[in-house]
Amino acid sequence: MFTRLTFFLGLISILTIACINTNHQKEAKTILEDFKNVYAPDKRVALWDLDIKSVNGKIALLGATNLPGAKAELLNKLTKAEIAFDDRIEVYPTADIGENSYGIVNVSVCNIRSKNGHSQELATQSLLGTPIKVLKQEDNWFLIQTPDKYIAWLDEGGFVQTNEAKYKEWISSPKVMYIKDFGFSYESTNLNGPKVSDLVAGNMLKSIGVEEEFIKVAYPDGREAFIPEAEVENYDTWLASRAPNMTNILATAQEYLGRPYLWGGTSGKGMDCSGFTKTVFYLNGVQLARDASQQVHTGNEIETDETFKNIVPGDLLFFGRKATEEKKERITHVGIYMGKGEFIHSSGDAGVKIESLVKGASNFNQKRLDTFVKAKRIVSSLGKNGVDLLAQLPEYNPSEL
Repeated sequence: MFTRLTFFLGLISILTIACINTNHQKEAKTILEDFKNVYAPDKRVALWDLDIKSVNGKIALLGATNLPGAKAELLNKLTKAEIAFDDRIEVYPTADIGENSYGIVNVSVCNIRSKNGHSQELATQSLLGTPIKVLKQEDNWFLIQTPDKYIAWLDEGGFVQTNEAKYKEWISSPKVMYIKDFGFSYESTNLNGPKVSDLVAGNMLKSIGVEEEFIKVAYPDGREAFIPEAEVENYDTWLASRAPNMTNILATAQEYLGRPYLWGGTSGKGMDCSGFTKTVFYLNGVQLARDASQQVHTGNEIETDETFKNIVPGDLLFFGRKATEEKKERITHVGIYMGKGEFIHSSGDAGVKIESLVKGASNFNQKRLDTFVKAKRIVSSLGKNGVDLLAQLPEYNPSEL
């Protein structure tokens, strides 16, 4: 017979379960946030878009990540904490991508945006022939990840989507590197004939033959073209010859003097401050992180004072706001030191130019002096401290696949 006591005991049981679920949900949220701080503190290079909700009295894990290892650790920790859950976390690449979770950039410079849409902010760029990872698709846009781990959106016209086998085949195939600042490929060996596409320094194409004084090449989508032999170099030879020393870094940097500033640009067509440093080091066989606020965490920090005596040519100079008791350090700009207080950088007001941190110099910039934060030495950290050599990356060297 149903009694008042039975009712209250049932009510207490329901409230106890609800309390346990609430506590478990709070604990799970804390664990989720801790994992994000450890494995995905920078959403530009790691996705951890996860959330927790209560569904039918049970904790449901929702969202998506490109970190399957971190997800596995998360589930294991929740299990050990005796937190019952329903795993609804999707791991990129999404199921609809299937086996075609790879791609090759198919235009001289592709524009990669912060959101899917041509009117969205330009986040970064990638060069012709660059291998990329494909994470998911929305209409004609794809969430992709570049070799420097940057994650953003690329339209379908900028690359060729492919599977792992063809991806590796492209990386392993004989290629040439375009070494001239700017040029074109042609339908034939006639320079006055129709063009196939434009080219910029750093473009990679498959090498399929030699005709007269031209190299015959193939694009990722199979188009064939001809490039004057003097404008390209065998890719393996180019890669082996990279010497990212002070002399070469400064020589490459000065080749871009006067080039226009382009927010999000990382190519000879236009570049922002970190796109400039990234391009200069890339052409010398080094892959830097994409943004200034990421590059500042690489290399070796140099002790500096008002004399700049410890900074040597080729070091990166970072500008922004120094850390205080109330605020964290904030890096907003980067340039390359040239010596005697001068540095070269891509500035929003005038493109790539040389300025000075020395008062009284004709090209002195008070704003940059006031906002100088620190210097990092890259050439002493090749292959370590966040400074990757192209020769050690599988996207650029088939022996590393």
